[in-house]
Amino acid sequence: MTNKRPPAYYSLRIYLVALLLFLMLVFPISLIMLFKYGPYWIEERNLGDATPALSINAPDQLADTLAMANNSINWMSGDTLQKEASQDDTIKIQPNDLLFGSAVSLLLRMMLVSLVIGYAFNYPFKRYFRRKRKGKEISTKLLQFCQRWLLYVPVINSFIMGIGFVIALIFMGFLIFDGSIDSEVSKTFYSQFFFISLFASFLTVFFMYFWFRYRVRFRYLEHIYDSLSLFKTGKQKSKEHIIYRLWTNSAMTTLLPLVIVVFYLTLSTSSIQKTFKEELTKEKIDVLFGKYTQIIDRTDVLVESNLFYVNAIDSLLMFFGIYSGIIISIIYLFFFVNWTNKSIVLPIEEVLEKMQLTDKGELGQLAIVRTTDEMGALAVGYNEMASRITSNIKMLKETTEANQRFVPQEFLQMLEKASITDIQLGDQVQKFMTVLFVDIKSFTTLSEQMTPKENFDFLNNYLGFMEPVIRKHHGFIDKFIGDSIMALFGEEADDAVRSALEMQERLEDFNLMLAEQGKPPIEAGAGIHTGNLMLGVVGGEGRMESTVISDAVNLANRLEGLTRLYNEQLIISETTLHCLKSEHEFTFRFLDEVLVKGRKESVKIYSISKKEGMG
Repeated sequence: MTNKRPPAYYSLRIYLVALLLFLMLVFPISLIMLFKYGPYWIEERNLGDATPALSINAPDQLADTLAMANNSINWMSGDTLQKEASQDDTIKIQPNDLLFGSAVSLLLRMMLVSLVIGYAFNYPFKRYFRRKRKGKEISTKLLQFCQRWLLYVPVINSFIMGIGFVIALIFMGFLIFDGSIDSEVSKTFYSQFFFISLFASFLTVFFMYFWFRYRVRFRYLEHIYDSLSLFKTGKQKSKEHIIYRLWTNSAMTTLLPLVIVVFYLTLSTSSIQKTFKEELTKEKIDVLFGKYTQIIDRTDVLVESNLFYVNAIDSLLMFFGIYSGIIISIIYLFFFVNWTNKSIVLPIEEVLEKMQLTDKGELGQLAIVRTTDEMGALAVGYNEMASRITSNIKMLKETTEANQRFVPQEFLQMLEKASITDIQLGDQVQKFMTVLFVDIKSFTTLSEQMTPKENFDFLNNYLGFMEPVIRKHHGFIDKFIGDSIMALFGEEADDAVRSALEMQERLEDFNLMLAEQGKPPIEAGAGIHTGNLMLGVVGGEGRMESTVISDAVNLANRLEGLTRLYNEQLIISETTLHCLKSEHEFTFRFLDEVLVKGRKESVKIYSISKKEGMG
């Protein structure tokens, strides 16, 4: 899901954790190897008559070994060496030992340089997110820098750390493999240290890359890029696959621990041939082989073969190494499982969240495309689908609004239809409503003086003044009959009267506009009657029309015609008068009792106007 508050930008801590893992991978193993190869260095450099075999009965030799390991650690870290000590007190330091110590020192210095360069590169991003978290203004230059380089942060940081390792390891490799090291023990130790450092540096760079990539994709994207970039990020040329990520996760959480354990097991063994160069006594064979001694009857087989054994010191070193390797593996396991889990779960949760918002009517909700794998393809597919649905709904809404201009929504509601598509021929309903007829007086004479286009423009301008008034008072227009308006009011008869009176006021504004155009003013009459009527759909399968059929409609039309005879602007029937709920708003006057065309019974008619002082 989208981060509401900008997160903190991690860079220094990622470097420090990665370098700490490198040191934990390399230097514990190096100390173990120093301790292991100590007796062989003692023998090779002729320090007394000590034998390379580690034995509980050789305390002096063990002390020499520990002293040698301590001195070796000192020269590996670049400390000053005591070169003039007597041969009986210390190991004689070779020039190659000093060079290798310099190589290790260079490795440490390059790690420090990478840390400084990495911090300098990441500082603008850190500054950007710090200012964003505090709500401070961000300069355009800083924003452009972050937008340009954010996606390359994992690669650049990995390169910064990797190039430091490469420089130090190249120097170390030339030193070890150029053939200038005469000591086999030293060359073996240095070679193993080199490959351990190479393996650890690869894991360190690999670890940094995936940590930065996770932070960029799932923490920083939405706070730097605009919505258009976020929703289309997945359409990149490079394609990833979840299966590759799962294989990587499996390798880092399964293969890495196995490699570390196997390495420590291999390191924690001693060769019988190298340890016991003299003829083995029966007692030594019994210690080495126990019950299997009776099977082996020739000691030369033991010495000449490549058999190995694990002594007490080797066991301690093996368990120490395995435990430290397990701790490192657990750290890798925690990070990679967390990254893999969130890289799959978070995109799915975001898509589900947007789907829920869309279901609630919040259209146009798009998911952020964070990857180029199947999760990214899912987000892109959802965004395309959501965009099409939003576009279709918008088009459908526009079509519905257009249809409502021809078939009022109120008409559909009275027929209890949700959409115009639900309308069927013959649908009808009976309602008690008020009918309003409004017509322009002497429009036929006026229209003869205008062209057809001018007639259309005139009527549209006139109706544009009148139609909003009807909607304002809760009515709707059933149809336009030339210059006449037929409107229906389903709530109160008062709404129809208020609407007719306000239309007379709007007519005054319309006449002012006509006067500005040099045209004569017009007059309009209105008739109102209230009664039962039938609303329904008439026509055939090829052409249908909504209409109202009732004597109430005919009577309202006849009352509008009487406005010319009685020279009134608004005439209502007695039925409508009795239906008014706000008689105090109006002033009404009895006009006549008439017998209109099409009716057998006479109708009492009234003139009505707005009472003085009423708004």
